[in-house]
Amino acid sequence: MKKLISLIFLIGLTSMLAFSQECTLYIPNQVGTELHYQITNAKGKVDGIYTQKMISVKEKGGETIFELLQTFMDPKSPEKVITQDTIIFRCKDNIFYIDMEKYLNQKQMEGFKDMEVKITTEDLIYPPKLYPGLALNDGSISLEVGAGMINMNMTTNIVNRKVEALEDVTTPAGTFTCYKISEDVKSKIGFVNVELHNIAWIVKDIGTIRSKSFDKKGKPSSTTELVKIVR
Repeated sequence: MKKLISLIFLIGLTSMLAFSQECTLYIPNQVGTELHYQITNAKGKVDGIYTQKMISVKEKGGETIFELLQTFMDPKSPEKVITQDTIIFRCKDNIFYIDMEKYLNQKQMEGFKDMEVKITTEDLIYPPKLYPGLALNDGSISLEVGAGMINMNMTTNIVNRKVEALEDVTTPAGTFTCYKISEDVKSKIGFVNVELHNIAWIVKDIGTIRSKSFDKKGKPSSTTELVKIVR
């Protein structure tokens, strides 16, 4: 009986791995892998630290669903958790999808829990093969909040996405050969408009190694860097 149970478990595990291996991922490819990041401002001061941990891989409706637990900590007291939420990624037909809802401010969303909220998204897509010069699809998310006589709209559009180059990037976590991705982020909250230009260096089976944000004048505003991988 024990041998039969072990065989059934092995067959199930092999099937799941085979399904997952059909996906070209830009997140950790193993459950339990934890990525540690550090955010610094334009002056080089540490403004934030967070982790992303792969917690589950599921097959649902012909898709592979990946869940990462993202935890932001106080940079002055790393043991103190500020916010924690789950980010969803999908893969179907070897196309990798990033759920645009990850761009929502979770603390802000808590303030809308008793209001009528409508969310519309167009997810970011990564095809199975990237190469310099490749144009990528746009992504967007819009949020309509209704609270009696008061209504508020929030939108974020990620446009002009392009694979710029293949480059080696070194961080405290190691040296990686990465795809350099550029994009423009345009956000609007009510009458307030914010524009950023982002550059990210990503690698298969891990994710973002480094990213930089610049304001609309081209001045650097923040840098996020992978500092440790725990497997």
